[in-house]
Amino acid sequence: MDNPVYALGHSDDELERLRVQSRFVEPITRQFFQEAGISAGMHVLDVGSGAGDVAFLTADLVGETGEVIGTDKHQRRWRERNRGLRLKDYTT
Repeated sequence: MDNPVYALGHSDDELERLRVQSRFVEPITRQFFQEAGISAGMHVLDVGSGAGDVAFLTADLVGETGEVIGTDKHQRRWRERNRGLRLKDYTT
């Protein structure tokens, strides 16, 4: 694919849909990550972080001694993510 496009777009409604979906699947995602061994002190790279919901969950698992770096090619999602970081008192 020369120019991949996210089929559902990047509108405010789509970002909100992703947030709602994230809250719904958070418990199973958390369990999956814990079973995979993500734990305190780890350093994790989240590629395609979107609005950052999974990165926030991962940051909770790795704690203050760990680090999560999230990337996303869509700039608007990064703005949303950075707003969320400030609201959750995480640092970039």
